[in-house]
Amino acid sequence: MSADAVSSMPAWLRLGRVSNLPTVLSNALAAALLGAAAGGQALSSADLAALPPLMLSMCLFYVGGMYLNDAFDREIDARERPQRPIPSGEARTPTVFACGFGMLLAGWLLLGLYGNDHSRFYGALLASSIVLYNVWHKNNPCSPLLMGACRALLCLCVGSAFAGGTPPLLCLAAALLLAHIVGLSHAAKQESLDRIGALWPLAVLGLPPLAYALLALVRFIPDRAPQAWQTLTLAALLAIALTAALALAAARLLKRSAPGAVGQAVARMIAAVSLLDGLALATCLPQPAPAAILGCVAAYFATRFLQTYIPGT
Repeated sequence: MSADAVSSMPAWLRLGRVSNLPTVLSNALAAALLGAAAGGQALSSADLAALPPLMLSMCLFYVGGMYLNDAFDREIDARERPQRPIPSGEARTPTVFACGFGMLLAGWLLLGLYGNDHSRFYGALLASSIVLYNVWHKNNPCSPLLMGACRALLCLCVGSAFAGGTPPLLCLAAALLLAHIVGLSHAAKQESLDRIGALWPLAVLGLPPLAYALLALVRFIPDRAPQAWQTLTLAALLAIALTAALALAAARLLKRSAPGAVGQAVARMIAAVSLLDGLALATCLPQPAPAAILGCVAAYFATRFLQTYIPGT
């Protein structure tokens, strides 16, 4: 999409990078199902009623964090990305700060209403991590880890609300989500320069599909039942889709001379978060959940579509 078309989108949409919200929704859906499965039960009607408010809570955390990112980076953006809403005069800094912190508070309060003590605790950690990242991410070599922690905590916020705690299965999903975000955040740090330095840190992006593939083999190959093999096939297809999406993003990174290549690659990696969610469900759930997995795949395509109108970075 042309720069003029992008700039015509409302500033509040661009500030919040709302094109990436389908990945937040797939994170929450996967965390809820994994949390319930770890607790030895399926989602009840009461759980299903609580899921939309919890999804909204995570969206508020995400958009609020993005608002604060622009507010804290206003001086850097004025030099490197003057088209952003604050330096271009489309948004006022005090208003963006107020909206950002207000959304974090609203997200935590909503989490408190529909979650439990565990999810409220993780929500407080999430809000703190978001603020810490935005205050201290420039020239901070640990900033990709901080960003990854934010997404992992999102998973724990929702999953613990349905698991009644933090079971190992939920921790595994959160850790592999963190690894994916660490890899893409390394690339995102170089976007303003439209280049990327060493490529080797991106290798961490291969860890989640490899880990889930190994887990699928360990879980399903000893089981000769047809349903187990169908589930293994589904997990394999999702692992291939995720790997292909990441390979396309890596190919963009290799075209370092192409304008906007880094931003386009990072956007692809962000969208691939939803494929990772689908792979987690296909691999870890005791019973197949094709509708939920299909929803995660749809979230990937929705994110890619929205990113053509609202930049994801």
